[in-house]
Amino acid sequence: MTPAGSSMEELLSCERTFAQLKREGRHLDALPYMEMSVVLRKKIYGDDSKEVLRACQVFTTSCNTLAMNCLQKDEYAKAYELLKKAELLTEPRGYLQEEKTRLKLRAVTFNNLGCFYKRRGKLHAALQYLDKALKIELSSEEVDNPAGTHLNLCATLSQLGRHAPALEHAQCALELLKQSVARKKSKGGKAAMEEASILAIAYHNLAVEQEHLGKWDAAIQSYSESVKMVEEEGGRIEKAGMEGKRSLRKMGTKGVGRIQQE
Repeated sequence: MTPAGSSMEELLSCERTFAQLKREGRHLDALPYMEMSVVLRKKIYGDDSKEVLRACQVFTTSCNTLAMNCLQKDEYAKAYELLKKAELLTEPRGYLQEEKTRLKLRAVTFNNLGCFYKRRGKLHAALQYLDKALKIELSSEEVDNPAGTHLNLCATLSQLGRHAPALEHAQCALELLKQSVARKKSKGGKAAMEEASILAIAYHNLAVEQEHLGKWDAAIQSYSESVKMVEEEGGRIEKAGMEGKRSLRKMGTKGVGRIQQE
């Protein structure tokens, strides 16, 4: 058997094992076989081949997805390992030769590293990664989630007590989401509803920052918009709705006090 034939046999065996582990729901156990398939494809098809690009794209996406699943379970060491692997894969002159794809995945990875460090309470490190993600997103049309990055920056800056820049990021997120919801509503489907749910969260985050900055009337309006979005979505984001209603009641008290003092 030729070396190429041997590599192909190894690739097929690797993919069978990967498929079996995935069917069993053992996604973390399956990941090394996906990684091996990328290496074997590179050996068989060459660095610049579409097969390598697709396999590396799927592998990098899987690293990010599984990392965030681990983060939700407080499995910090594994989440960090997977995110650093994704960061390495998206380095310039790495496996991802197609620049638009590489930048798109790198922005996702930086955003997720920001979420990781925020969850660990390392807010300055989180800010650095989120800033890197936003820098890519502002220079590329291929990005998935610039509004999400703005919301993550808003939350991180708020925790650092930097409410004025946090407010700016909340406003940016809100404008991007409004545009996206309008586009998706014209097409219909589930995507518009999911985006509307994030829009309710954006209104809530905006209201929180307005409240911190003493913008009471604006905060009341933003909390109201958040609750309205929840009600329009049929309560699919109940937590945001309940928080919005509690905040409205609290802000109502503050608003009365402020008016009486004038």
